[in-house]
Amino acid sequence: MPIVSAVQREGVIEMQTEEAGPETTASSTKSGADRHWDVLRVVLGVMYLLGALTHVLLGVLAPEIYPQFANQALVAPYTDLWQSLVVPYLAILQPLVTVFEVGLAVALCWRGRAVLLGHAAGAVFQAGLVLSGPWGPINAALALVHVAALHRSYPSTVLDLVRRGETGT
Repeated sequence: MPIVSAVQREGVIEMQTEEAGPETTASSTKSGADRHWDVLRVVLGVMYLLGALTHVLLGVLAPEIYPQFANQALVAPYTDLWQSLVVPYLAILQPLVTVFEVGLAVALCWRGRAVLLGHAAGAVFQAGLVLSGPWGPINAALALVHVAALHRSYPSTVLDLVRRGETGT
């Protein structure tokens, strides 16, 4: 006979069904909205991993492209900042951005405060890119998504969700 119980983790109440004991416990009440937010953090995590890979490839295959990014900025002060603060230090900043994006992906796929920190860092990162070029509206939208995601709780890692089949993937 199944035993149903409620467990509260980080402010979220999960219903659990136990058949033969705790080792067969499965979460059963993940709402559709929660699943969408979990899928979103997987998508964002993959996006940041691809961004990191892109930085590595560009750094190896086409490092001359980074100074040219300044020419696409939407406002002159951004171009000036890029030319004076980024270009001279590309050898340091490009690997740092790569590591940052990998860390962001890991944080988004973790749980609890790590996810919230990832969303906060992602929002600031994307907001900083809004004036960098014609893709600024995409950066603004991503910043807003990160801000909205700060109002959720993330009691499980993405790996835990996949193991339980809760991401819809």
